[in-house]
Amino acid sequence: MADRTPSPAEEARYLYACLFRAPLDAVVVARYEAVGHASACPTLVSKVVARRLDAEAVEFALRRRGKGGDLTRRMQILCYLVEVRRDYLDEFVNLESPAGSVRAAWAALLMATVRSAWKLLKGEYLVRRHGLL
Repeated sequence: MADRTPSPAEEARYLYACLFRAPLDAVVVARYEAVGHASACPTLVSKVVARRLDAEAVEFALRRRGKGGDLTRRMQILCYLVEVRRDYLDEFVNLESPAGSVRAAWAALLMATVRSAWKLLKGEYLVRRHGLL
């Protein structure tokens, strides 16, 4: 399968959609494009975007192996660009009061653990299935 290289704007939109639920701001796309990506080997990111793979899962699986640095770096850049914007505060900071029970806290921790395990399994499958190593 021949994967075309996505434009930086396309890449930003796709990676953003994998990480956030809020609508994407055009300013974030413009800033992502302005960063520029002088990568010697952008094929991994191109494959993930062109094949519409779960970038978060793939990045998690590759990061655990010490690989996928370019994908990790690009996702981090996108997070850095949005975390300083007021509209994204709720994505990075929990502003709700700590009112709740210990059971609710344990349930949230359990759900986060299950979600992480699922993302890792999914990522491992996608890495193997699409030959991303």
